[in-house]
Amino acid sequence: MIELQDVPTEHDVTRALNQLTALIVGKRFAMETDEYKADPLERISKCHVLVVNELQDSAYDSKKIFQAQRKLDSLQSLKILAQLAGETMFEEY
Repeated sequence: MIELQDVPTEHDVTRALNQLTALIVGKRFAMETDEYKADPLERISKCHVLVVNELQDSAYDSKKIFQAQRKLDSLQSLKILAQLAGETMFEEY
């Protein structure tokens, strides 16, 4: 059973999404998208563009291509969670 203090607030969810986004894309891209931290879905979208550019710049370095693809896959999963969070009606306790 979920207790009252265990119910996440909108702030908690936004913070969690931002933390996971930064973990996935790394410090440089996290800092480049810091202005979007109030809108995690937009931040994820901007990070996606940055990672696609990184992938295009990877040329034929298979390690970099693999890393960029893994970031894109993780960002896609995170986008789904952010979309669900955006549809959630949060109650502030």
